Amino acid sequence: MIKMFNSKTAGKRLYILLALTSSLAACSLQSRKPEPTTSEGMAKQAGADIDEMVAEDGGASGGNSGKSSIAPPVGESASKDGKYQALSQALRAGRGRAIVEEAAKILGTNSTDPVALNALALDHLRQGRTGAARLLLARALEKNPNNASLLNNMAVVDLQENEQGAAIAGFKKALKADDGNAQASANLGSIYVRGGDYARATSLLEGPYRAGKLNATAINAYAVALRANGEFSRAQSIYENLIKQNPRDASAHLNLAVLFIEYMNKPKDGLALVYKVKFLETDREDIQAKANALEKKAKAALQ
Repeated sequence: MIKMFNSKTAGKRLYILLALTSSLAACSLQSRKPEPTTSEGMAKQAGADIDEMVAEDGGASGGNSGKSSIAPPVGESASKDGKYQALSQALRAGRGRAIVEEAAKILGTNSTDPVALNALALDHLRQGRTGAARLLLARALEKNPNNASLLNNMAVVDLQENEQGAAIAGFKKALKADDGNAQASANLGSIYVRGGDYARATSLLEGPYRAGKLNATAINAYAVALRANGEFSRAQSIYENLIKQNPRDASAHLNLAVLFIEYMNKPKDGLALVYKVKFLETDREDIQAKANALEKKAKAALQ
């Protein structure tokens, strides 16, 4: 499934994966469709335009319409630790006051507990308070400087503050600390897709996709990269799986229509999808405009 931004970037959205830590098992951000509470504000995106990344609904594990789903559960090992159970429940439910209260109990005995600090940082990010989130993550990183999940989340803060260069460097640092960190890999890969670097994007997104740790927007980005690499059948399969998981995912319908009409010479199949997009998404002018353009192309090809 990123605003983890002031939610809107010229009609385009990219949803970033946040990791919550324990020792730190990373967790994927779920979409308000697969999991989260949403909030205004997560990372304005810069980079090349990608028409295929204009939709919002979540699918496999995330995605949010102009808002970010940033409340993943505590990492697996932490959620099994009784000390973090109440905090985990508060995070899942998005109960801000409870998050603060439970985190305070933990920090009362260990002022640098990375799970509690990270939980508070995520709560601030939900509310667009990037400065507070940065301070909390910096404090956690003092004792855990090579924790990939914390480094990933700090990079998300950079992205939210429109510091894309710093964000890219941060995601790379997280991957250096743990080359298997799904969140950092997915976030960096999604940025490369927006920048048109499809080869690097594919290599970063493939592993998290196979592990089922990408949110819907990142899955769409992965399919865009595959399409750009000429792997049309794989891209089609990914879009179809997204639609199966979430039949109201306008993004996946639109992207599959693009694939059929502009790349696979299947205007009839693409036109049927365009009509569904128009039905599913009536408020987004950018999606409607893209759908209208695709409709004209498909009808022209069918004449």
